[in-house]
Amino acid sequence: MPTLTATPIRTSSPSTSFTSTSTSTSYFQDDYLPSAGSSRSTEWMSLGSCRNFAPEVFFPSDGAGVDKARKLCATCPVQEHCLEYALLEQIEHGVWGGLSERARRRLKLHRRAS
Repeated sequence: MPTLTATPIRTSSPSTSFTSTSTSTSYFQDDYLPSAGSSRSTEWMSLGSCRNFAPEVFFPSDGAGVDKARKLCATCPVQEHCLEYALLEQIEHGVWGGLSERARRRLKLHRRAS
């Protein structure tokens, strides 16, 4: 298993700014993560950037909160796994994999139409 190290990063937007801790590693390979066929696995969650923040950050009540959560998700090493998990488990609330509830609904409709 790779050794994880915390690296502080600064993320800011025009309306707010906050400091977070991002986990990076020199050894991070896709084969360390569960395969697409095992999307119900939650092993990837321990590698998510969200673990360094309060859950409320990812369950915002306004658009500005959604933007903050999306920015955190944008650099997350398990963003894709998070999104697929939310879609598979039909999670309706919060920002998962960088997408809001509305964006996930649109993605599901688009995938069904394709």
